[in-house]
Amino acid sequence: MLRSMYSGISGMKNFQLKLDVIGNNIANVNTYGFKKSRVTFKELVNQQLSGASAQAGGLGGVNPKQIGLGSTIGTVDTIHTTGPTQTTSRTLDLAITGDGFFPVATITDFSRVNIDMGGNIGDNKITGRINNAVELAYTRAGNFYLDERGYLVTGDGMYIIGETGEKSVPTDDGITKANNALTSISSFATPYEDMVEKLKQIYKQANDLMGAYEQYNEAVEIYIENGSDDTSPYYDAMESALQALQTIYTNFNDDVTNASTGFDVIVNNFKTALNNLNTSIDTFNGASPIVDILTKITSAVDTIGGKYPDASSLSLETPASVSDMDLLNKLINTLESYSVDLENVGRAVMEFEEAAASLKEPSWTDSLSGSAGLIQIPLTAKSFSIGPDGLITFVNKKGELNVAGQIRLANFPNPGGLEKIGGNLFKESTNSGTIDQDGNGIELEELFAPGSEGTGLIKPGSLEMSNVDLSEEFTEMIVAQRGFQSNTKIITTSDEILQEIMNIKR
Repeated sequence: MLRSMYSGISGMKNFQLKLDVIGNNIANVNTYGFKKSRVTFKELVNQQLSGASAQAGGLGGVNPKQIGLGSTIGTVDTIHTTGPTQTTSRTLDLAITGDGFFPVATITDFSRVNIDMGGNIGDNKITGRINNAVELAYTRAGNFYLDERGYLVTGDGMYIIGETGEKSVPTDDGITKANNALTSISSFATPYEDMVEKLKQIYKQANDLMGAYEQYNEAVEIYIENGSDDTSPYYDAMESALQALQTIYTNFNDDVTNASTGFDVIVNNFKTALNNLNTSIDTFNGASPIVDILTKITSAVDTIGGKYPDASSLSLETPASVSDMDLLNKLINTLESYSVDLENVGRAVMEFEEAAASLKEPSWTDSLSGSAGLIQIPLTAKSFSIGPDGLITFVNKKGELNVAGQIRLANFPNPGGLEKIGGNLFKESTNSGTIDQDGNGIELEELFAPGSEGTGLIKPGSLEMSNVDLSEEFTEMIVAQRGFQSNTKIITTSDEILQEIMNIKR
């Protein structure tokens, strides 16, 4: 058989593989963080017809005579040029403007990762070497998300590894203290609500009583102006107004003084509950681990028995006195001030409840922890942001600025040596170099803050697009197609020659 046929076959196989690579590049033209590949060829082997000879016997040197026997794959390279960035304005979309990879991981040893799990709250730190606790991979695709506990993860749920924020975990003493305070608040709730509802009722009735007094006084004035005739309709109107006044007064007085449901009873119950709550606040303020969170609650709410005129003693044809009306006006103003007092008490109780509940929740500071781990943004955060240096800050429910952590980047001596493992992920290979500089396991210091140690900065609200250039890929496709066709032509031409040889025999 002719050597050219086998050379053609090797060329066809190579260009087939080149088309496979081109097809994969084009398929991932819109894959975030994708790095394209290319194929290079090299000649296979050469058959030696004659070797080279040196100058001798008056003749010059002669070059070797060799016939190549085809080609084979030289390399399949991953091209790590930076792709263009697409602006998304989404806070959790991050692009790296330079070298580096986001380290992401699956937890392999939960005893080494202090993570929120079940009913337990952790500080998110990794104990010991990072690679002993998690299985690391690396990516350029920065479309990240928050899981149900607020951890920063990839679309496949892999955790982002970086430096954690300084997270304080609730202590047993703090939880006990919080539960005691919340129990006292729960006991206070019913007397407070009863007081609020009763105050609304009494305030409305006091205004109704004021209106009845005014109508009665007006009826008396009209009756007197029209001759004080006991048989006139003016007398009947005055009499009806007095009866209405006394009915309203009777209901009002009963709602104030009733031995079981009266306003004075409700007030006394409220004051007792408030005193008990103040005792709980004093204990809370003075007990470890938090001191002076809340001042004592005070209120001017008091009973109102005897602080309003007695309408039952009014005689027909005698208007209520100015002093009686002034007394009733003062009562209405007092009830209005009680309403303000109750609103202030309600706000103070809410503050107390928030302070108590906070002891059962984790808290962050405005600094980093200095430890490697997972990055978590509390679900109670009002807002959060990510800086070019990877620092993640958030505003807590009190309006304070806290630090959730810092994204770190991995940088390899030879990124082209990384292995693709699918899902936009890479892993170390024996030729990529390692980020474990001392060989004792990966530590936080071997992952770099964005913008340091040759790594790029992070661009929030953007994503790195694929670095595939369609015009280049289409050109390479044409070259591969023509190369493949040319190799098939070699085979058909060689076949025709063999056919001519077979025809010699005829």
